[in-house]
Amino acid sequence: MSSKTEEAVFSINLSRVKNAPFPDRREVAIRKIREKASKAFKGKRIVIGSDLNEYIHSNLGRVLKGRLKVLAVVEEDEVLLRLPGSEQR
Repeated sequence: MSSKTEEAVFSINLSRVKNAPFPDRREVAIRKIREKASKAFKGKRIVIGSDLNEYIHSNLGRVLKGRLKVLAVVEEDEVLLRLPGSEQR
């Protein structure tokens, strides 16, 4: 059996994350990314890739962009979110 994988690139508006208190910004950004992905891909498990997670946590909430482009790799029962142009680990 072959598993079908599709890829979709979409942008997520993270400008509201800057309204959150400084210590909570990373967690709010992750939550917003999960909410947007769960609305787009209903009924599938959302997995955040290590490169996207490292990008968000490396910015320390100060220089996080207002918009973030995310590559979604859609499989049968789960969606892997990662940064476009990055190697899969």
